[in-house]
Amino acid sequence: MPRIRFFGRRLRLGAVLAALLLLRATTSLGQDVTEVALKAAFIYNFAKFTEWPQEVLPSAASLTACVIGDAAVGDALQRAIKGRMVAGHGMSVSRVTADGSLQSCHLLYLSGLPATQAAQIATGLRGSSVLTISDIDEFARLGGIAEFFVENGKMRFSINLESAKRSRLQLSSKLLALAALVESADLSSGGSQD
Repeated sequence: MPRIRFFGRRLRLGAVLAALLLLRATTSLGQDVTEVALKAAFIYNFAKFTEWPQEVLPSAASLTACVIGDAAVGDALQRAIKGRMVAGHGMSVSRVTADGSLQSCHLLYLSGLPATQAAQIATGLRGSSVLTISDIDEFARLGGIAEFFVENGKMRFSINLESAKRSRLQLSSKLLALAALVESADLSSGGSQD
């Protein structure tokens, strides 16, 4: 029986890998997939492969994806989620500002900010169950949960597992298998680490 379970997991992981390879192939062929659309697809898939605590995202609640600084990704994400569900939850996209209330976000995508400001936002959300995602260099190392980057012409991502655990978010092993894992920088100058 354990052998069948292992085979099933490998099959599912293989399907995820095949889907990502197909997505990569379409971008390298220069078809209709843009970097903006690819980021929106990744954000949607991060949501699909993340579990929030029940008290943060109850069964009947809608998942709120907030976007700071990149209206094009926000628009693409809005198109990508139309008519789709994430673990039985409807999903909405909200444009927010860096100085606004971010506690109502389940997912927060930040772009176009200085790294220090992005790190401050991630630190301010520490302990909140908000999945923080960015394309800002070193975002995951600075305390964010997920960061996009381009390597050898392909979109990749890194995950800060410590930040995800601190936020009480459960990331799928399928997602973690595809990520570069990073450790946080010591940002505790005066702040406490949980």
